[in-house]
Amino acid sequence: MSNNRMMSTSTTLRPTLGDFVNVMDYKALLDGIEENMGAKAAAVIILAAGRTYGKKIATVLGATLETKDLPSVLQRLNKSLGMEGTRMCVIEEVSQQEGFIRVKVVEPLEMSGETPGSNRLCPFTMGVLGGFIDQVMQKRHQGRQVPVAEQINLQTEFEFTPL
Repeated sequence: MSNNRMMSTSTTLRPTLGDFVNVMDYKALLDGIEENMGAKAAAVIILAAGRTYGKKIATVLGATLETKDLPSVLQRLNKSLGMEGTRMCVIEEVSQQEGFIRVKVVEPLEMSGETPGSNRLCPFTMGVLGGFIDQVMQKRHQGRQVPVAEQINLQTEFEFTPL
C-alpha cells in the first residue's frame, strides 16, 4: 500500500462511491474471520495487521519521540484516525504512567453495533495503537485491552507495556 493511499480521507481511491465503507461491512469481515479461524487465531492475525498499519502511519506522519511527549504524538495519530481522518476511533485520553502507557478510545471500529457492557475485543484498533507506539518509542510493547465496567459511549482502554 503506498503512503499516499494509507490515510486517504477524500474520494481518491473510489471516485464514484468514495473511500469509506459502512462499518458493518468491516464487522461482517471480522465475524467471518473469527468464525472460520476461531476468535483467538483471528485476533492474532488482525492484531498483527493493525500493528503493521500503525507503524506505517507513524512513519508517514513523521512521528518520533523527539517531542518527548507521547500524549502529544498520539494526538497527531488521533487526527488520522478520528473525526478529521478515517474515523476508525477517537483517542480520548492518553496517559504515560510508570511501567505502561494507557490509551482510552471512544467508538473503536470493532465495537460498532455492540450493546453497552459488550466484551468485544478490539484487536485491529489495539494493533494500530501498539504499532504506532512501538515505532515512536523505538521499542516493542505488549498491548492488552482493559475491561471497562460500563462500556458507555462504546469506549474501551488499552495498556501498552514495554517488553
